[in-house]
Amino acid sequence: MKKAVSIVMALVLLFPLLPFLNSKVQAADDVTGITLEKEIRAVIAAGVMSGYEDGTYKPENNVTREEFATFLARALELPAGPAMFNDVSPSAKLAPYIYAAAAAGIVNGGSNGNFSPKMTITRKDMALMISNALDYLKKEAVYVQPDFTDIDNLSSAHRIAIGKSVNLGIISGYGDGRFGPEDNARRDQAAAFIYRLLDGDLPEPPAKNYQTANIDSSGTITRAPMQYESFDLAKQAMTKSGSELVLKDGKIIYMKNYAGLVFAKPASNATTVSLYTDPALTNAKTYVTASAIGSSGISTELQYITSTNSYVKVYLGGEYYYMKQADARLVPYEGAKGRGYYAVSGGMLIHNIYNVDTNKTVSYTAGPAPSFMQAGSKYYSWDGISFYNASGKSVGRAYQYFQFLSGRSTTSYTAAQLDSYIKKALAERQATGLAKYENATTKSKLIGLGTIAKKIESQYHVNALLIVSMAIHESDYGISDKAQQLNNLFGIAVYDSDPSGGKAFQTVEEGVVHLVDAYFKGTAGDWRGGYFTPNDWRAYGAAPGNKSNGINVKYASDPYWGAKLAGHMYNVDKEMGGKDFGRYTLAFTNKAGVHVRVSAGGSAVYTYNLTRMPVTITQTGDWMQVISDVPTRISGYLQRSEVNILPIAK
Repeated sequence: MKKAVSIVMALVLLFPLLPFLNSKVQAADDVTGITLEKEIRAVIAAGVMSGYEDGTYKPENNVTREEFATFLARALELPAGPAMFNDVSPSAKLAPYIYAAAAAGIVNGGSNGNFSPKMTITRKDMALMISNALDYLKKEAVYVQPDFTDIDNLSSAHRIAIGKSVNLGIISGYGDGRFGPEDNARRDQAAAFIYRLLDGDLPEPPAKNYQTANIDSSGTITRAPMQYESFDLAKQAMTKSGSELVLKDGKIIYMKNYAGLVFAKPASNATTVSLYTDPALTNAKTYVTASAIGSSGISTELQYITSTNSYVKVYLGGEYYYMKQADARLVPYEGAKGRGYYAVSGGMLIHNIYNVDTNKTVSYTAGPAPSFMQAGSKYYSWDGISFYNASGKSVGRAYQYFQFLSGRSTTSYTAAQLDSYIKKALAERQATGLAKYENATTKSKLIGLGTIAKKIESQYHVNALLIVSMAIHESDYGISDKAQQLNNLFGIAVYDSDPSGGKAFQTVEEGVVHLVDAYFKGTAGDWRGGYFTPNDWRAYGAAPGNKSNGINVKYASDPYWGAKLAGHMYNVDKEMGGKDFGRYTLAFTNKAGVHVRVSAGGSAVYTYNLTRMPVTITQTGDWMQVISDVPTRISGYLQRSEVNILPIAK
């Protein structure tokens, strides 16, 4: 039999039958001296069968159907199979083994769809499972009519199965000529049958690379000496001993719920990490910036919720996600040298992003600080909305206006006003004396962008203030290499995996048109697609947003891209007189299936299939008038009961 253990079976082996304390067999135990000692010791050593917590193996104990299916699945290293029995929950400890054996055709259920996992298995049914295992292994087994006195009334399938096993020397009867088909099968017999089935060629025992550990206030980790073959066993031991951590190969993979931070730190060289909406890690909704282990860069910080051997459940941007264990670094609060935080400076909300590799922070302005926050204090948040003090106590909730304002809205400012602001901003940067801003007032690609943005706003229904602010953010005021060399103000076709790339344009205006046409789809005759249009694969709301909703979900790996863009919009608006801030009421839809209609109670223009979609309200009432997400209609209507009004930071 092949010794190599498949990847799938490696996952299956995480759920042992019974707590296996020590693979080293003691000199004297309840197996010593029994007839089948060699066979049961070999099966135990291979990890096919486990011992009990008190150090015994209880060879005379009866075996259940789920236990024998598990023994065979482990011994044959069966790949995983789909759930198929009514009475075997996929979350049950032995379910992976049962379903693996069922997929291999080794075990079957009854006509009612049940497997009866807890029922004690009889010798005749054990023989039947072994016969099916022989078929799975394609092992030749000639049927020979056995000479037992008590099998004539059995089904032909049972008689053939018994005959095949007897002929191969796998099963034998009693000294009095009986087979004992209805007798309960024992653990030592089960071990012997499996040993003979494989001619003693058992799989290699599973590695013991899991440990429990504690961590003190200084961050020092103390490991327990005992090692375990599976995450499940280590977690059980952690619970019993009161330990705080589970390690695998020295890496923290589990800690108590909400007990620390998670950083996107993949073992691969990936520069981004996918975040999934399901624990099976099949539905990747979004992605975040990461730095590979051993490299520098800012890894996204997330809130730890819980974890298993395969995934880590986290919270970010208003939503719970799952990420691969291999992509995560778990840091208990006691071991954290630092973390990201928010602070108030000059009435503004400053977000300090922590770099776990350098132990330093970088910051940006998100917008006005909420009134419940005070200068001189640190606040913590994983969504920029709900804030907590150092003690973990909630201090309030507030949303940044421009972060959730519809990109289909229209700015109050004229082209001339926007161009005037750009000239002033460039002059201020040139005056800093920094080399990169030398001659900014003459060489910046932002010059004249206000006029272009207002033209685009009129034609494509995309907010000119958003366009200007996005260019400021992405091109560093129009002096980045991509802006200067490619007329590319928005990092178009510049990917995390290839930052040296980028799409070239003949003019700045061509680049802006490409942005709105390829990403926001603003033309009246061709709007079905893009980040703004409801129910496109990229569309989570026509606002900058975060990693839960808005453009930021799919557009940028930086989880704070929407917040940074909103900060730029606020600063530009504030410098020009604050005419745009607070013009409208902002809200989220509170359920899926909300219709935006042509009039109060009228037909639907479009439907939000997802909940928590940002809407910008222009008139309040029982029927709210909102800015339409599609450019074919300026406004639409939805019911007041279908939205939750957002509290805005002021």
